[in-house]
Amino acid sequence: MNIPIPVPITELKEGELYFEVISSNNGYYFYVIKIKKNKLEPESEKLLVISYSKLENYNIFSEIIDFNTVWNYSSVKYDFIKMQIIDKSSSDKTFFYEFDNEWFLKNKQKILSYMNSTYLSSSEKSLQNIFQEIEMEE
Repeated sequence: MNIPIPVPITELKEGELYFEVISSNNGYYFYVIKIKKNKLEPESEKLLVISYSKLENYNIFSEIIDFNTVWNYSSVKYDFIKMQIIDKSSSDKTFFYEFDNEWFLKNKQKILSYMNSTYLSSSEKSLQNIFQEIEMEE
């Protein structure tokens, strides 16, 4: 598989894994998520329910023993825009990327070497840039 690419929120499928990137004033936060529910209609009642694993914790057993924490994105607190979800109270933006288990596990240490835990300073590279650099190394 090539590097992960951004996924529109309308294309997120229940039961599938994705990278989640939260962009805040402090920097970027990264997780591996599983879509529990994706309800985007009607407009006034949008809801995306996910469970997640921290990037550094994700391994071949994660689908069995991890993904215990659930998070809800609802239209009450968030704006749903084609490629992102924006927190109405803080302007944090959440993006989703394709996830390939084999590619991630093969490159996990390289990805983690670019960041401190699940966090990457906003002055550093974006996840997309990291993926591109890792792909070029291969």
